[in-house]
Amino acid sequence: MGFTTPSFDLLDLFARIDRGDIQLPDFQRDYAWDEDRIRSLIVTVLRGYPVGALMVLDTRNEPMRFRPRPLRGAPDTGARPGLLLLDGQQRLTTLYHCFRGAGTVRTTDFRAKRVTRTFYVDVAKAVSEPMLPDEAVFAVDESGKVSSHFGPELADSPASATPQLPGCIAVADLLFAAGTRALFELAAGELAAEAAEFHNRIMRPLAGYDVPVIRLARETERSGVGQVFAQANSSGLQMDVFDLLTAVFASEDPDFHLREHWEDIRGGLERHPALAGIGHTEFLSAVSLLVTAQRGHAAGNREDVLSLSLADYRRVAATLRVTFEEVAAFLSQRCIFSQSQVPFDAQLVPLAVILARLVDRPGVLAQREAWDKINRWFWSGVFGELYGGHDVAQRAARDVDEVVAWVLGETEVVPKTVRDATFAESRLLSATPDSGIFKALDALLMARGARDWRSGREFDRTTFSELSPGFYPVFPLAWCDQHGVDPILAQSVLNRTPMGKRTEVIVDDRSPQRYLPRVQSKSIMEDAEFDAVLASHELDPVHLHGGKAAEFFADRRRRFVGMVEHAMGKDVIRDVDGTDLRSGAEGPDAFAR
Repeated sequence: MGFTTPSFDLLDLFARIDRGDIQLPDFQRDYAWDEDRIRSLIVTVLRGYPVGALMVLDTRNEPMRFRPRPLRGAPDTGARPGLLLLDGQQRLTTLYHCFRGAGTVRTTDFRAKRVTRTFYVDVAKAVSEPMLPDEAVFAVDESGKVSSHFGPELADSPASATPQLPGCIAVADLLFAAGTRALFELAAGELAAEAAEFHNRIMRPLAGYDVPVIRLARETERSGVGQVFAQANSSGLQMDVFDLLTAVFASEDPDFHLREHWEDIRGGLERHPALAGIGHTEFLSAVSLLVTAQRGHAAGNREDVLSLSLADYRRVAATLRVTFEEVAAFLSQRCIFSQSQVPFDAQLVPLAVILARLVDRPGVLAQREAWDKINRWFWSGVFGELYGGHDVAQRAARDVDEVVAWVLGETEVVPKTVRDATFAESRLLSATPDSGIFKALDALLMARGARDWRSGREFDRTTFSELSPGFYPVFPLAWCDQHGVDPILAQSVLNRTPMGKRTEVIVDDRSPQRYLPRVQSKSIMEDAEFDAVLASHELDPVHLHGGKAAEFFADRRRRFVGMVEHAMGKDVIRDVDGTDLRSGAEGPDAFAR
């Protein structure tokens, strides 16, 4: 089995796809990258970094051993391909959609919600540093609204699907005349110097950007193709920033061992189960955010972490060790006691840094107003699901700067996370048990005073281990199925409430009308007291005693909307149509399941 290693520029690859010369073997899976991975690839290309080699099988003048199909979005020309793509489908399909045509990509967000995105590059920001900053590339949705954690603030969303944003160029235009024209327009205005530098550093190198290709000889046996394909798609071990910094710090001081230091820190964090999601990568991100914030503006990208010196690390590591424990206390006060209850681990990193910044200001954290603002920021990030994606470093950095200034009263401008956060009522019907929304509402119910139905005790840090609560269905799923309750309602967060383990085992597959008397008999409570315990769960006991599922779900939806509005300090988008529960901006039909 032989192979060659030619390279092709982007326009050559796109032309080969358009005429059907490059296609996929039918056994390849479908395109599956989400918007964060797409944006990350664009940044890599615009920095001039390699994206890795593609692997193809030369099929010219050979009988077709695999049924071919076009890449997603490519024309079906009916032509026999000369090259079958074995490895690199996700990367090449992404490049094909983002760097040509309208530049729109039908993809998903981190929640698997179907979205359409177009990507832009901010010219001035792209050349503001020696290396193109990560945040210089941002996504715009189909309505023209910036959807990335960063990007220009727009007073009005452009109406077109591919809007012209001031000072920005669509990634899809960079290789074509439209990009050159856009750059000339910027050069004629206030961005003349930036436009010239952008042309030299970004656009001209992009025109010559080559992608290496491993081309397997056409004589390669079918079994050999399968073996190569399996090997190419197996995962290896990737060196992370912790390994790299371990080596860097050792070069600065041979007696300092980062791994040993981290193990000592981890031992302290492990005393708090809610911090189990904080590993060495998250801790180093916090170190970078705090070090850079103390110098002016927080930054926590990979390159910022790798720029840390041992002196930087030693100066702030002890402080962060303490503030992460304060984060655990913050979570405990909100009835989040274990890692499985944390809506988004990534949000704990900026929270620890925010507390570290504020603790230097005597008396600030003794004020209720300060905690009210921190609380609003926290729940805004949770219910806006702004810390659920893979690419949150820029949001974390911005939050460290903006939340600290907001809490200190240095600005009246509300942090971008609080402004960006929106919650649609229909999300109550689409959120799944592993989502941050489920976890957040479970915690909110307990924090607002929900009591265990059997013992009458509140769920708090003193009772959590003993009660061992879970988030269980009020109307059992089997009963809902037998009585025609819409599965969307039955499986939704509206049908969940915290119950201790000994309470949950009493609940069988019958209506609350049947199982509640048994629960009450175990509780030894009078009717009024038992109903008060039920009502502490943001529900109407009358609906449960009567087994009225429809009334229960309508009432619970209204109550949950009120809870979210109170936590976020803003109105929820009311978009639920009682006649079509699958609809709505965040309804079940909006997600790829």
